[in-house]
Amino acid sequence: MHQADVVIVGAGPAGLGIASHIKRPFLILEKENRPGGLMRSKMIDGFTFDWAGHIFFTGIDRIRTWVEHLMGGNFHWQDRESWIYSKSTYTRYPFQANTYGLPTEVVKECLLGLIEATYQDVNTPPGNFRDWIYQTYGTGIARHFLIPYNEKIWARDLSTMDYEWLGGRVPRPGLAEFVDGALGPGHKNMGPNARFGYPLSGGIEALARKMSEPITDVIRPGTRVTGIDPARKRILTDTGDEITYRDLVLTAPLPEMIAATRDVPAEIERAARSLEHLSVLCVNVGIEQAQSTDRHWVYFPEPDFLFHRVFVQGNAAPGVCPEEYFSFTAEITYNSTKRIDFNTAGDQTVNGLIQSGLMNRDDRVAVVDLVDIPVGYVVPTHDRRPAVETIRRWYKTFDIHLAGRFAEWAYYNMDHSLDAGWTLADQLSAK
Repeated sequence: MHQADVVIVGAGPAGLGIASHIKRPFLILEKENRPGGLMRSKMIDGFTFDWAGHIFFTGIDRIRTWVEHLMGGNFHWQDRESWIYSKSTYTRYPFQANTYGLPTEVVKECLLGLIEATYQDVNTPPGNFRDWIYQTYGTGIARHFLIPYNEKIWARDLSTMDYEWLGGRVPRPGLAEFVDGALGPGHKNMGPNARFGYPLSGGIEALARKMSEPITDVIRPGTRVTGIDPARKRILTDTGDEITYRDLVLTAPLPEMIAATRDVPAEIERAARSLEHLSVLCVNVGIEQAQSTDRHWVYFPEPDFLFHRVFVQGNAAPGVCPEEYFSFTAEITYNSTKRIDFNTAGDQTVNGLIQSGLMNRDDRVAVVDLVDIPVGYVVPTHDRRPAVETIRRWYKTFDIHLAGRFAEWAYYNMDHSLDAGWTLADQLSAK
């Protein structure tokens, strides 16, 4: 039997954020063999790839200051080059401000729809994500990008989702900005990630390593939680440990934690079962070709392409590829209703990169590597927030707390998870 003041389950961004800020003794249990969560990288024949495309950007001053201090000189900042490939044409992101180059009839339909949406007399808020898109941007922008792209990534009817999770993630240009972006290539710096940072060496995991360096003695990697006994404040692990605590922090996927918890009321089990997620398959491709594009990532709304987004890993920072080589990471969501064939995903991705012009047909493919992320995105369904609050309230009666994307089941970016960890650390430190 071991004792700990605070036990943290999961050494991803939220867990490492808590650990960096809390003023109480703690222990971190991490099921993987190293900390980082999805802030993980792998090196293959001189290429650096991440678990999905990872960049650092934030509007949270305290998180930016902390990360910049941690990384020191091992950080490369640059302005974003994000694009959309549709109708055999590249247009800048965001679509709603950059239709220059698309067929005239498409631009016209998008403009008329935006005018109608701008001046419509609507007294009630939209009831779901699909309605929000139409009310905000109009029929043309919805039909030609926002609906097909989001249906592709979320693999569902968008009316089954809420829209409050967006939280400023989707730029909302006015009519003047739309016209500017229709008459010429104009708007490249819209949105919160217009400028981003990435480690010069070590991939995004270099950031996780910096966060975990001061606390390696209190992180137990390769330790999976198999049982949580709230009444006795006790945790069991697959290594045979039995640990008691004063406060327990969960940052791992909430349904997984509920499944490991003893004596869960039926209401809490129902709430956990209602939480939905998407899995993500990442196809990493390395080619023998010097820089083939100056873009950083590209969105693909059309069904002709297996992937919904390509992160141009080779442009993340100097040194992520061997000299005279280049790389990409394609992201593909899947679930029980949207299935993909892992055996053909590599070939389909390479063919899609060729079809879109990101690589040439005669480029030699040096690496094709697949990374499967079983829990990648939480799905913001209508009942997600009340379900999480029901679980949170019940856990809190036992001094069990939730923090981060997967425990709070929220659409958090890396910086939001770090900040959630800091916020909870402040609360626990004050107890």
